[in-house]
Amino acid sequence: MVSIGSRGQKAAENWENRMSLKAWVVAGMAASALAMGPASASSTVGKKADMERMEGAQLIEFAAQPYIQFREDIDHVSANKPQDEASMRDAYYRLASHDNRTMAASWIAYAAMIAADTPEFSAAVEKKMKKRGGAAAFEAELAANPGMIRQLPGADKAIAAIMAFSTNDAARIRDVGDSFIADAYDLQKVAWARREIAQSGMDRVDSALRYAAKRQWADYDRKVKPKRNGAVRPDLVKNASWSKEWSGEAKPVNPAARPGTIVSKALILGAHYTMNSARTEHLASFGTSKKSERCFTNAQMNLDQCIAATRTPYEEAFCLGQHALNDMSSCVGWPAGAGAAGS
Repeated sequence: MVSIGSRGQKAAENWENRMSLKAWVVAGMAASALAMGPASASSTVGKKADMERMEGAQLIEFAAQPYIQFREDIDHVSANKPQDEASMRDAYYRLASHDNRTMAASWIAYAAMIAADTPEFSAAVEKKMKKRGGAAAFEAELAANPGMIRQLPGADKAIAAIMAFSTNDAARIRDVGDSFIADAYDLQKVAWARREIAQSGMDRVDSALRYAAKRQWADYDRKVKPKRNGAVRPDLVKNASWSKEWSGEAKPVNPAARPGTIVSKALILGAHYTMNSARTEHLASFGTSKKSERCFTNAQMNLDQCIAATRTPYEEAFCLGQHALNDMSSCVGWPAGAGAAGS
């Protein structure tokens, strides 16, 4: 439906410009190795000053926010399907405003909260804390041998919960993406959606960057309440954007999928969440995944190229379905072998 012509090539050539502006958007977040998320200066003014001092479960909560914000935009575009050119542009701006470099780290941080919210896993971490005389001794043991996290009682339950979250979220996002693609074909029969857009594709890509730079991001500031022994549980509330049940429907996990390093990293951060011991160096070590970062970056680049080549709103709908949603579904679901077409 949309071919990547000369304007798409120009989008690829201008990719470094996008990354430069994106870097400016997140530069005020922290000096730590983990850029915590896209934000406007007004929404983070209280955070960036003490980012380096933030620690414990609250730090992981903050790192997880960009992924939750992405979920909320999925809900928004799903419930408010474009009815005219302006609302189509609003959907594009929203979905294009998530910083691709932070999404991998945020996915891992949220997966860590899934692990910490798994009763068997959190109980095992608490037992280790008690047996070792506090969090510090178990933290040192974990630092010396990170691989032992998989042998911890309850780790299998936490892994299953992470794999289920990855599978279900990917399916939810792909459902919305497929609906946008179906709408794109239907919109070819609608006058406003067939009309040529006055603004060029590259100008719309640039406008999306300006929108991202100015967007007001909510600060959830969820309260972390440690128990008497210092342990913390996330309490991921059902029927909310933070919920494990956000997707609304449980899908079978791919039986052939094997949890990889990214899941182990989430377990380690999940243990630090439970112990309330997370620091920025833990996020720098375990809140990263080159494969995941590449996936989110490619999804954003494909979206930019696609939009740059569009001339009509119905073509924009196709770009959003294919790249802003289905490509992102693959990035959310690949750790569980989910998210690709037909899975």
